[in-house]
Amino acid sequence: MRLLTIEQEPRVQSLIRHHASCRWPNAEVVPYAPAERGAIPPEFLAQGYDAVLLSQSWPGGDGMEWLRDLANRSGFAPVIFMLDKDAPRAREAALGWGAFAVVCKQRFAHAELIDGIERASHRHRLAMAEWRVSEEARESHRFGDAHIPGYRRARLLARGSVSHLYIAESEKADGLVALKVTPSQRDDSGIDQSFERFLQEYEIAERIQHPNIVRLHELGIADDHAYLAMEYFPLGDLRRRMKTGLAPAESLRYATQLANVLGAIHEAGILHRDLKPGNVMLRTEQQLAVIDFGMAKQAALQMELTDKGLIFGTPHYMSPEQGHGQQLDARSDLYSLGVVLYEMLTGEKPFRADNPMTVLYMHRNTPIPRVAPELATLQPLLDQLLAKEVDDRFADATEAAQAIEAVREQWLQRTG
Repeated sequence: MRLLTIEQEPRVQSLIRHHASCRWPNAEVVPYAPAERGAIPPEFLAQGYDAVLLSQSWPGGDGMEWLRDLANRSGFAPVIFMLDKDAPRAREAALGWGAFAVVCKQRFAHAELIDGIERASHRHRLAMAEWRVSEEARESHRFGDAHIPGYRRARLLARGSVSHLYIAESEKADGLVALKVTPSQRDDSGIDQSFERFLQEYEIAERIQHPNIVRLHELGIADDHAYLAMEYFPLGDLRRRMKTGLAPAESLRYATQLANVLGAIHEAGILHRDLKPGNVMLRTEQQLAVIDFGMAKQAALQMELTDKGLIFGTPHYMSPEQGHGQQLDARSDLYSLGVVLYEMLTGEKPFRADNPMTVLYMHRNTPIPRVAPELATLQPLLDQLLAKEVDDRFADATEAAQAIEAVREQWLQRTG
């Protein structure tokens, strides 16, 4: 038995878990706190759950409005509506808006709750069994030229030169996932380079287990395509957030998070090599998550002869040494962090030109630009992050994080 409970109060979540486990010892009850997580994405149908339990209200939220939306989504799992207190009119309204059953959470009646869940589960499993053999279901598992069981395609999110990124609903994960799919690319030895690249991303995220790193769910191969299922971020990336404007304190708070996660990555002996706003996602308005370790490299390993002199990364965010194909260490990622922080503070990249090679030249030779007078107290921090010479930067990400946080606290004290 697998249940999704849209309920804000931990006490009610615990009660539901208790009742469910009495009937099904191995029941999985997945909590969804609506006040923190916001609306259910429109692509989500809860097909991997036996039932959805929806609260009538929470601070700032109206469960009846949610019921009208969810129950009208074709194929959505049965919704059991949980009244704050028993009221015949509210019960009748919930049933009229599509609730499968209605219970009162003021005092759960065990038999009524379990009966509602069992009947909802039975109906949903029959509906899913019928749907799985339909042409619609077969088509929903198609991602480009690959048929990937266990995932329902919601929509194409981004089309790249190598990989395509989809929003999909997983039958196993909690909610929607981002599914990266790419055709197999085998080298002369027969090794699948696409799978190897995804495997590297998966192993890095699994090994580090940091709160500011993307969560990866599954890695696999289907129809000669490699795929990687990862956490989906409805709020988008840092670049989108920057377009709305960031206050200096908020920019510094984000920069502290990035420095801390870089510290964890470097501690594991890895360089990210492609830190940029498009690779930084918003899990919430307060918390960032770093994604895309496709360019990452084991720092402890010697660069192979074929790597020497080659340039990897995005020119606007590359350190001078990275842009010239030189040996890198962790301080190269700190330079990229400095570029991101400068852009968050000013809305502009520090070095801009139409020609990427000119941008690389500017990173090496053009003086660090000055910020506006009202941000002048932040200039020393930027100067150290964006220092041309590696030895003039912070010694490591931990030192950088401490310095950024200290500057943020000073800023808050001065600005009130």
